[in-house]
Amino acid sequence: MPRPATDKRERLTAAAATLAYTRGLERTTLGDVASEAGVATGSVYYYFKSKDDLGLAIVDQLRERYAALVEEWNAAPDPRARLAAYVDMHLRDAGTITSYGCPIGSLCSEARKVSEDLGDSAAEIFTMTIAWATEQFEALGFPSDASRARALHLVTGIQGAAVLTNALSDPEPLEREAAHLKRWIATTSA
Repeated sequence: MPRPATDKRERLTAAAATLAYTRGLERTTLGDVASEAGVATGSVYYYFKSKDDLGLAIVDQLRERYAALVEEWNAAPDPRARLAAYVDMHLRDAGTITSYGCPIGSLCSEARKVSEDLGDSAAEIFTMTIAWATEQFEALGFPSDASRARALHLVTGIQGAAVLTNALSDPEPLEREAAHLKRWIATTSA
């Protein structure tokens, strides 16, 4: 049964995201995206005039994913559990991170190679994550500046561990840093 034409943009975006994640956005051509999505190359150009346009669609898709994850984390009963859920998400993705790196970190690095504007757009996902973590630390009673510092520490720690995990092709750095961060979250107090 043929796919409806209305899902072509979503299929192209999903294919582009997969290729950007597995081989890098800079090395992915619009023809590669068409092939991965199973559509004619001209279809890519109909929906995306440039690699920047395609990159923005990937960023939007990832931003939506992270907005949904924030909602999921916010369902946890308290700030400590919400912060631990953020760390746990990375542990659940350890296999993929080992092979390809963190989706956000990888996308930000790749996007910046394509253009500053695309890099800035991708970085908004980190900005959103840091702001969310800052709110959690504020809910624990930390002042605003201290909450932001703790949020940066959390995100930097998990991202650094993700980079090392990918570089070494070994989940141990991520597992150890996640365990450390979860202990830190459990015992930190204002």
